[in-house]
Order: sequence, then structure tokens, then C-alpha cells
Amino acid sequence: MSIRLMIAPNNFPYTHGWGVYPQLATELGKRRRSAKTMLGFIDGTPGVKPSDWRYSALILEGAFKSVAGESSRDWFTLCNHLGQPSRALAHEIFEHLQTLKELDPRSSDAGRIFRMLEDLALPDMLQYFRETTSAEDPRPVDIREGWCHVLWSHETPDRLLVGAVHGTPTEVVSVLDHRSPGARHGVLAAWHVEDPDWAASQIARTFEKSLDQLGLMQLPAADGIAAIKLLTENAIWKTMVKSPWHVEAVELVCGEAADAESYEGSGLSL
Repeated sequence: MSIRLMIAPNNFPYTHGWGVYPQLATELGKRRRSAKTMLGFIDGTPGVKPSDWRYSALILEGAFKSVAGESSRDWFTLCNHLGQPSRALAHEIFEHLQTLKELDPRSSDAGRIFRMLEDLALPDMLQYFRETTSAEDPRPVDIREGWCHVLWSHETPDRLLVGAVHGTPTEVVSVLDHRSPGARHGVLAAWHVEDPDWAASQIARTFEKSLDQLGLMQLPAADGIAAIKLLTENAIWKTMVKSPWHVEAVELVCGEAADAESYEGSGLSL
């Protein structure tokens, strides 16, 4: 299992919680243009300059790195606009884009990576991203239901909220913010699960604590954010499901298949 190091997000203005900030207009513009350029290059659209697609690869590399590492204040927002690729899948795409930007686009190596990116459904993700972020007629973002998550608020930096829900993390965050006006709860980690009730029972068993009415328990951040994420991940791995972009989407991640899921053997789903 991967161990994700996470520094408590304490250096941003708190208009939203970690992970659920809207994309900055400047970042969104760069991502949209880069997605269009990359789609054009993959499709063979005439007139796409090597300098353009290298820049686009750099911008998209950063976007997928953010999702893979849950490492930016808009990571969950961005993940949803990409159609919720799993963390493992996002990391694999990030690595290919990192290599791609250093290659001659006409080389056989670049062609091989483009084919792999197509197999990983990158064109579908980029098209979905452009559709859901369109200023004129945006496609609704479809956040699947059934999640386990680790939540955090700047008001209680020494406390983490771990649990499972039949709905979505953003719904839970909204309820928590409503209960505590001025507070801004965010998402440090999230896994899509097939059976939230089973996941909740395993979390309670792992940490030997009961969950509240929102399906959450409090844990001290002093125990280590990375350790808590790892324990949570281990507790629920049997019910985690893969992202919609996997060929075998919605199948359970289990047994040796989970260990072989790439990105440090994690098999995560978002």
C-alpha cells in the first residue's frame, strides 16, 4: 500500500476546504486550452505546434499529479471534472505525460506513449473535462455515490474526521460547514466504495471507535495523517471500486489484483 505524506493545509485563505476549492480561473483556462491542444494532437488535427503540445503536456502533467497525490487545494474538484480517475490511474498518466513532453512528437517513442495514453482513456477524460467546465453550457458533473473519506477543517487542525457515507464527500462537507458557520471542511483523501456500510464497520473495527450520525469518527492528527490514511485504506480495500475509466469498471479490487494495481501497489479509486 502507498503511504501518502500530507502536510496539514494551513497556508491558504479559507473560503473553501482543502481539495474542494473551485479551480482558479487562470488555472482552469490553462487546463482547458491544454486539453484542447492535446486532444487535437492525439486526433491529428493540423497546425498543432510542438511547442504548444509540450506546454500542454506540462500543464496536464501537473493536473494529474495533483489528483494522484491529493496535493492541491482543488484536487477533488479537478478529479471530479476529469471523471474521477483513480489515484493509481492518474499517477500512471502523470508519468507518461512527464516523459512525453521531453520527446519529439514525431518519434516512435512518442507514438508509443500516445497509444498508451489512449488506452488509459486520456482523450475521454480530457473531453469530459472540457464539457464539464464549459462556460456556455457545462455538462453536469456526475459524482458517484458511496465513499470512504478523511476530512479536515482549519478550525480543528489537530483533528481528522474519518468515515463512510452512501452519498458523496462534498455532501458531508456541506453539512459540516452548515453546522459550524465559518468553518470550511475539506477532503484529504477519498475512496469510492461499493458497500459504505461494510466500510464503516471496518473503519470502526480498525480504530476501535464508533461513528456518529454522519458516519464519521474523530481521530487526532498527532497520530499521523499518512498513517491514518494507510490504516483507513487497508480497512476498506475489499470494497473499493475502480474508476469509470477502467475497462473493468465497478469490479471489486481484491486479492493479488489490488497489489498489482500500479502506483506503489495501491489500487485506489476516487
